[in-house]
Amino acid sequence: MSYNFDISQFPDLPGVYLMKDKSDTVIYIGKARSLKKRVSQYFQSQRYHSPKTRTLVKHIDDVEYIVTESELEALITEASLIKKHKPRYNVRLKDDKRYPYIKVTNSKYPRIYLTRRRMMDDALYFGPYTNTRAVRKTLDIISRIFKIRKCKTKIDANKDQSRPCLNYHIKRCLGPCIGAVSETEYKKELDSAVRFLKGESTGLIKDLDEKMQQLSLNQEYEAAGVVRDQVVALKNLTQQQVVISGTDERDVIATAADEDAVYVQLFYIRNGNIVGRSEFIMDRGDGEVLVPEVLSGFIKQYYQDSPVPPEILVQYDIPERDLIKKWLYHKSGMDVHIHVPLKGDKKRILDLAARNAQMSMKQSQMKQESQKTNEVLEKLKSDLLLETLPYHIEAFDISNISGTDAVGSMVVFENGAPVNSKYRQFNIKNVEGIDDFAMISEVVYRRYSRVLYENKPLPDLILIDGGPGQVSAAKKSLEGLNLGNIPMIGLAKQYEHIISPDNEVIILSQKSDSLKLIMRIRDEAHRFAVSSHRRKRTAKLTHSALDGIQGIGGAKKRALLEYFGSIDGIMNASVKELMKVEGISKNLAQRIVDYFENEKS
Repeated sequence: MSYNFDISQFPDLPGVYLMKDKSDTVIYIGKARSLKKRVSQYFQSQRYHSPKTRTLVKHIDDVEYIVTESELEALITEASLIKKHKPRYNVRLKDDKRYPYIKVTNSKYPRIYLTRRRMMDDALYFGPYTNTRAVRKTLDIISRIFKIRKCKTKIDANKDQSRPCLNYHIKRCLGPCIGAVSETEYKKELDSAVRFLKGESTGLIKDLDEKMQQLSLNQEYEAAGVVRDQVVALKNLTQQQVVISGTDERDVIATAADEDAVYVQLFYIRNGNIVGRSEFIMDRGDGEVLVPEVLSGFIKQYYQDSPVPPEILVQYDIPERDLIKKWLYHKSGMDVHIHVPLKGDKKRILDLAARNAQMSMKQSQMKQESQKTNEVLEKLKSDLLLETLPYHIEAFDISNISGTDAVGSMVVFENGAPVNSKYRQFNIKNVEGIDDFAMISEVVYRRYSRVLYENKPLPDLILIDGGPGQVSAAKKSLEGLNLGNIPMIGLAKQYEHIISPDNEVIILSQKSDSLKLIMRIRDEAHRFAVSSHRRKRTAKLTHSALDGIQGIGGAKKRALLEYFGSIDGIMNASVKELMKVEGISKNLAQRIVDYFENEKS
């Protein structure tokens, strides 16, 4: 089964992982001391997995992760995210509520009430808040002091509404439905309630106090008494009011950038915890737009229709900062602080978001590269008229000097990338002298007879470094193993023409991505063959040249070769130079010099 993620690229760091199904729904959230080790356990042998885990793994299509500073922080983040996403396979509280907002409607006589959905309308929203009890208490205060209506009654000035609701009778509503208050007076009370929600209690008390004094001077004692009660209640609240929008509620915005895009990581901090995160990609246009400008553009676009927190942490001073702050104030009804933390907990959480942004960028780049590779493989499939996508390609080459120490090499490419652990070297056993065709035949036969014996997967395409002769020799070996149906091509160096097993020539444009991929694989096979041959010759020379010297063992051989670089360097070294090598005494150095002088004579 194929997945949309690569566990080998997961970091060996603490964090939280989110498993998703094919519909992109989060089905499980977990924490780990090492994300790579923990997530990989799900996809190893399922012998010891519980039935629940086996079922979970069957439904996994993608895995995302958030890196945290510690395992403890991973635990806190995991709890917050489980509460938010309510994954199917997690043990969780059955609480399907969203975070609440306080909504002020944009109607003739606006209402103020709790809502769990922020709509794209002209209403004024405060929140989201994590403390629902505090929100309800605040709404009760607004009802008791400012008497703003809660009911959903449609108020029509042309329609006589003679029966007010209970809230009017218990002095929790001004009674706009029965015309007990003018639109102007209602708006004044509403403005006071909004100021209260913005946290402007001190200024509000001062203004109400002045209003009370003026009403008393005008001998409007009943109205003054109402205002007095408001002042007293607000003064009491300044000492005991539950804060529902404090400094522990903020958005943290960090970025990572390449030439084409800026990758934005947004952490939502509510009540001091990470309750969620989002990822965005901002196009840099011509690539010359600076990151602070992109960040400024992101803030303006994102908060156009998203909740505004009281504080936003960013990595850079952004252009138009003061203007953006004014805009956010008009949107949210509160002062919004945008700043760059230089130390402390705020700097730590910003750095954490930045690390996640970097990882998000790398993942995105890998996905883009993978997508590009798939396009190239699709083109190669089309150019070579293959039945399947050439995901697994094996390439062969031979290296020798005058037929001596001949070595065959095989390299493996999967999904357009080399897999070094699967490279193989073949010492030629059955061919004497110079015969590249026979050598290729031997190597191909040995390779695939072993593949069949070990029941390993066969390649989607075989590539031979050579022309018609090498390809024909490889074809005979495959047919001898009843594997003649495996697609195979050769690539001749002189003109970079592709040779089919039927000796047909396929000519691709030098600019073709298909040809470039084949050339890269062929060149890697050649490089590996040459390096294998060089290692074999060096080992042989080292064995024959140094084994005759008494006192030179394996460790001293390696030390001499590492210091001088070659046998020639050792042969031309003086006693004093040889003594610089660890473990080589004066007597042994003299013995080495005497040995090579005797060999020369």
